[in-house]
Amino acid sequence: MHIEYKELTPLNMKGATTIVGFPTAGLVGSIAASYLATKLEMKMVGYFTSNKMPPVIAIHEYKPLPPLRVYVSKKHKLVVILSEIVTPISLSNEMAKIISEIATKLKSPLVITLGGISMHQKENAVYGISTSEELVASLEKRNHINRVKEGATTGVAGLLLTPGLMKSPVLALLAETLEEQPDPKAAANVLRVVSKLLKIKIDTTELEEEAEILSRATREAVLQSKKGRSKQHLGQMYG
Repeated sequence: MHIEYKELTPLNMKGATTIVGFPTAGLVGSIAASYLATKLEMKMVGYFTSNKMPPVIAIHEYKPLPPLRVYVSKKHKLVVILSEIVTPISLSNEMAKIISEIATKLKSPLVITLGGISMHQKENAVYGISTSEELVASLEKRNHINRVKEGATTGVAGLLLTPGLMKSPVLALLAETLEEQPDPKAAANVLRVVSKLLKIKIDTTELEEEAEILSRATREAVLQSKKGRSKQHLGQMYG
């Protein structure tokens, strides 16, 4: 085994829903899972290590933290597995297998993966893919998700959808996002679906505020870029 799980506190949460957030398009999975763990005041109970992964330590609220962590909330009966680094392709299968084993040990009734996707169809849309046809049909009927007819989802989250890998149903929630920058708005969109599905109140105000700040910064950068090009053209014409 190339990946080792370091247990800080025993993971005794039978029947807990398992949520997985790994970096995907727009870093949606990582942002959403980390925000969820913070907002619900979840407790870190363990982390993963591997000499095959980048030597990185995350820093949050002045504290150094392993980038691949596990959190629990007894109140909400939730386990969150999140990563702030991209899992190397050579370790993806092993990571998916370990998550599957954890979910089986917990007897999770449902495994939810969070991520982003660029479908370029509907702004603010959240797409759903599942090993349970009944589950996605129900969510679509309630207008919580849009279905994906053709496409692909990759990485650890994608592998968890492999038929037969998990005993419990797996649901991938993918928010429409821009691939080239972190997208807190898409993370807020995906968490709103989680909130409805699990009947847990999740205040996404801070994510929406971050999205607005990022949007303003992007617009300003574009304007400055246009001004720079305009001055350059004037210089060429009159210089």
